[in-house]
Amino acid sequence: MEFRVLGPVGIWRDERFVSIVGQKQRTLLAVLVLNANRVVSHDRLLVALWGSAVPASGRRLLHNHLWSLRRLLGDIAALASSPTGYALQIPAGSSDLDVFDTKVEQARTALSAGDAVQAAERFREALSLWRGPALAGTHPEFQLTEGPGLEERRIVTLTERIDVDLALGGNSELIAELRRFVAENPLHEKFRGQLMLALYRAGRAAEALKEYRLAHRYFRNELGLEPGEDLAGLHQAILSADPSLDPEPRHLETSAAPRSLPIPRQLPSDIARFTGRKDDLRQLDLMLSTGEGGIPAMVITSIAGTAGIGKTALATHWGHRVAGLFPDGQLYVNLRGYSPGQPVAAAQALHRLLRGLGVAAEEIPQEADERETLYRSLLANRRVLIVLDNAASPDQVRPLLPGSPSCKVVITSRDSLRGLWVTHDVRGMTLGVLSADEARDLLVAILGTERTRGEAEALSQLARLCGHLPLALRLAAAHLAGQPSLSIDDMAARLRDENPLVVLDMGEDPHTGVRAAFELSYRALPEIARRVFRLMGFHPGPDIGVDAVLVLAGLPSSEGRAAIDRLVAAHLIQRGDGGRLAMHDLVRVYARDRSDQHDPATDRRNALSRLFEWYLHTADEAMNSIDPGRLTMLHDVSPEARVGKKFTQSDDASEWLEAEYQSLVAVIGHCSSYGWPVHAWKMARTLSRFFYFQDRIEDWVLSHEQALTAARTLGDRRAEAEVLGSLAYANVFAGNHEKYLNLQWRVLELCQAAGNRKGEAKALCDVGYGLLRIGRLPQAIEACLRSLEVEKATGARPSATGGLYRLAIAYKQVGRLEEALGCLRECLLHVREEGDRRNENEGYILIHLGEVQNGLSHAEDALRSHLEALGIGRQAGNSRLEADALNNLGRGYRRLGRHLEAVEHHEKALVRARELRNRELECEVLIALGRTFLVMGNHGDALDNHQAALKLSVDIKYVYFEGHAHKGLAEVLDGLGREEEARVHRKEALTLFARMGIPQVAVIERSAVL
Repeated sequence: MEFRVLGPVGIWRDERFVSIVGQKQRTLLAVLVLNANRVVSHDRLLVALWGSAVPASGRRLLHNHLWSLRRLLGDIAALASSPTGYALQIPAGSSDLDVFDTKVEQARTALSAGDAVQAAERFREALSLWRGPALAGTHPEFQLTEGPGLEERRIVTLTERIDVDLALGGNSELIAELRRFVAENPLHEKFRGQLMLALYRAGRAAEALKEYRLAHRYFRNELGLEPGEDLAGLHQAILSADPSLDPEPRHLETSAAPRSLPIPRQLPSDIARFTGRKDDLRQLDLMLSTGEGGIPAMVITSIAGTAGIGKTALATHWGHRVAGLFPDGQLYVNLRGYSPGQPVAAAQALHRLLRGLGVAAEEIPQEADERETLYRSLLANRRVLIVLDNAASPDQVRPLLPGSPSCKVVITSRDSLRGLWVTHDVRGMTLGVLSADEARDLLVAILGTERTRGEAEALSQLARLCGHLPLALRLAAAHLAGQPSLSIDDMAARLRDENPLVVLDMGEDPHTGVRAAFELSYRALPEIARRVFRLMGFHPGPDIGVDAVLVLAGLPSSEGRAAIDRLVAAHLIQRGDGGRLAMHDLVRVYARDRSDQHDPATDRRNALSRLFEWYLHTADEAMNSIDPGRLTMLHDVSPEARVGKKFTQSDDASEWLEAEYQSLVAVIGHCSSYGWPVHAWKMARTLSRFFYFQDRIEDWVLSHEQALTAARTLGDRRAEAEVLGSLAYANVFAGNHEKYLNLQWRVLELCQAAGNRKGEAKALCDVGYGLLRIGRLPQAIEACLRSLEVEKATGARPSATGGLYRLAIAYKQVGRLEEALGCLRECLLHVREEGDRRNENEGYILIHLGEVQNGLSHAEDALRSHLEALGIGRQAGNSRLEADALNNLGRGYRRLGRHLEAVEHHEKALVRARELRNRELECEVLIALGRTFLVMGNHGDALDNHQAALKLSVDIKYVYFEGHAHKGLAEVLDGLGREEEARVHRKEALTLFARMGIPQVAVIERSAVL
């Protein structure tokens, strides 16, 4: 567990952020972490939580917050109490503040020992812990009191780090950073002085003097003061070119080579307007540290990534940035591993490197192993940076690695060079595309501020269409720079509407285009890997699983996995979380282009049909596992598609559906648009319950709208009715209640026209639910009773989740609790006769049964029902059911007088509801939590929760909850003595209840349930 206060306050446990609900909880945690392992007095805690407005009940409320925090922490950290206050007992290194202090102390110790490189690294590690303004999310007065001290510690550390960087010779690289610090802190003389010194040492004395003049003017105008003695002294020293300003010679761990040998400076020129990559540069900076135990180590860093990602640019830029740390020179060789023509042989590369080290051509040995020996001998005890660019393979690189620990090596390659990791200690890093901000900044840097002013949206669109790939961004900028009349919007339109690889080609220099870069990687692949690559380009999802690739390509596991490994090693695809495979958008376009040239259209369609059938069959198997009570759809699929997974546990099925989710949704849209309409509507219906379980409402609506188009294309009325029914439910959960009813009326018409009595019964039940949802309770009861009549006429037994279930809910809401109890007991009997206790339908019946039992004052029975529902929800991985059960357990504990347990369960339910973005459930929990606070006498929190529930109920148009929110507010305001306000809310509540057909006595009884 890690406690974080250097930014947004929170807890990080098991690589996941633990949600902390409420400003007061975050403030309480923060003040305890700041004073870890020390007692914090009650008074100080009260002031931290409420500032200068501590309520009369503050001490009791503080204990409630402390109890909730202790529950959140569990056994990982001890919250110890004493007569005077509380202390958070945590191990050393458990908070980011403690780690920060430790790193800073290590940096200062290293600096005292003369190890500036180690000090710089530790300072950077310390500063990287800051994620924004300290104590974010806590009480404003607490931030105002404690925040400035923490910020001052950060600023002091930052100035110390810059002093070390200046001592290490990083003057030019610091200038831009220091200009930003000075702009943000114009009165900070230390930053101003560091900027002046960096400019002076970079040979820009005039600019350094100008900075002093700006400071002098600013101080006089703003403060009426002169700059301090240190800044004025530095100004005089620059004017007189004082030798003391020159950097002191560094005492290196290893002696420099004799100066009779030339010092190579072979790095290519730095990349113009290099942008971003701060984290990657920081990772490269770690090369500069010593090995374990302070023993110098020869560090090799391999930078891998796809074509055009900026590997060479990063290596070159970093090399220039740290060149001062390698007084014996920098060697560079382009190994041409992915270039037109043949890669450079290791013997050839050694020849060039030896020439760079000053060896005459006639003195270079002919034998390769003798060249290696000479190369390593010349590098012994020398501090040299070696950049091996565009490597093809480990065998090409191994002979070029020095033996001296004082040297550092950077290798770039499109291949991951995993074989090199076996024989050498390699630090690997894989470059991804630029962030959206970095991509936009690069375009601005190349095109200039005049061309891009006011074009933020167009620049973002252009960057996105380039896939944030540096090469593509530079090519797009080059096209714009060469055509002043071409607008950024027009360039983006061309990329969107035309083949982007063609648009980005440079006709006068064909080897610089994106297509040419990808071609070199593709050409190096074996044929099986090429075919897999081409077919993967047509997969509609953002990523794809290994099993799906094997089905798509029609390959046995061993061959298919070998091809995938080859594509990953070439960085034409990326392996992400869970082993899933992704392809950059421009790489995907290139793969499709290659397929158009090599693969018959029928082969592609057959491959995709095989894949879509496999997805449909496997998704159906997974849904059968997690939802055994559902009606299974019959799919005609080929034998190849029946190689799908067999799910023995619902957890495995849920995991597969989560992993494939984005792909499955994309398949629905693709099939609807490109000629697989049966697959489209069947896949949507197969996933409908999963959308519901996971509260993926937007995807539910969109996928079913696409499926509806497919069903109507087929002219299949049965399919249309099925899709319309599911789409209706998606709309009700999206808050579109009128649309839900309209769709269900249309389903009813289709079923009646087709003489489908079973479908008619279900449609009437669904219409009843819609009427129930908008508060038309008498009409809802009538529709449910008609549904039961039609169902009975068909000879079928009542469904456990059909008209009888809806009728029970309607009876419950109008206060006819005994009738509701009878209906729910019958539903529970039916669902249990089906024999599968994992069925979530049983869980939801138990939820409503427990509510009715609560309303009838059968508190212990209600508690058992809700505990059983909770177990079913957790076993099935149904977060919505789990949250419902937790909330109702809170109601049960409230009725038993166990108020703190009630609050605990309500709060857990609230967290889950918000994680699910289920506003209906959130509203219900807020009302329940507010009522619990009211019973506890905590009118402040009761008021807050009911007000939040009222706003939410109005937003989602849930009249039933709106009425109960008004009723709760009336009771809270009565308790606060605000009788006039209470009267307004009570009147509004009774009006809404009357409109819904709920008698006043039922309103009073229903309070026990809510």
